[in-house]
Amino acid sequence: MSDKNLQKIVVDARKSWGFAEEDYMLLVCGIASELGELANAVRAQYVYNKPAIPEDDKSSLKHEMADVLIYLYALAEKCGVDLDSAVLSKIEINNKRFKK
Repeated sequence: MSDKNLQKIVVDARKSWGFAEEDYMLLVCGIASELGELANAVRAQYVYNKPAIPEDDKSSLKHEMADVLIYLYALAEKCGVDLDSAVLSKIEINNKRFKK
């Protein structure tokens, strides 16, 4: 991996795949769709105790998680949000909020 942050790497990759000009709602719908696929994978494996999908399968649990994150990074870029910084900021807020 290069010295670019993950958000930039994801956005550049999506551009190379032909997804450069997606609108906000398309990205939000993509997140929702991928989140549904992730939910199904979790339910199958951990609720219904079906055998885990092999990790090299495109619908494995790790790849479904990655799909959600890829769409989320793309939406963050479209909205001008540095998602990594936002997550770190939110962790600090939650640390103060939930500190016992």
